Amino acid sequence: MNNKSELEKILTVGINGAPEFKYEEKILYLGEFRERVIRLLTKKQVEDPIVYPEIIESLNDKRVSKIVINGDINSRFSQKYEKLALKSGRRYTVVNNPDFKGETGLIVVSNNAVHIKNISVIDREVRLKNMGLSESLINAAGNKVCSNCLEKIVNANPNEAKNYKSLSLLSRVLGEHCKACGR
Repeated sequence: MNNKSELEKILTVGINGAPEFKYEEKILYLGEFRERVIRLLTKKQVEDPIVYPEIIESLNDKRVSKIVINGDINSRFSQKYEKLALKSGRRYTVVNNPDFKGETGLIVVSNNAVHIKNISVIDREVRLKNMGLSESLINAAGNKVCSNCLEKIVNANPNEAKNYKSLSLLSRVLGEHCKACGR
């Protein structure tokens, strides 16, 4: 039973402001409603040296209005997604709120409810291990790899190849080795 009079309720709202709708949900999703989230990356995933292809794909969705990035993430990690948003003609927002809970690092959102069931992106390392790639090859992202290792990557997932550089003959002559296999 609620014993507050109508006047007490009005005074409480006047002092504290109106209660926020679905506040507990919004602090998990960087201030957005869960029903509007199209894709989600964890903080750890945003800090990976590569851009997740799922985010690139989701930015082609006409329902997307913007990317929201957790302000706790260093800008050297988030800038690749900021540039991606601008390149695709989407807005991005970096939000800081000490009330945020969880490990959400980045979300791709719509202005309207989209009700996507599975918004989380599978961790790149887990996905590539499931495709049969070695840990050393997975961790060589952003570095030069030999043609054999690059071929393994292309066979497993052609979209992943853009995260690696090809080790040229000149690089080999100059003493560089494949970061994945050491050859």
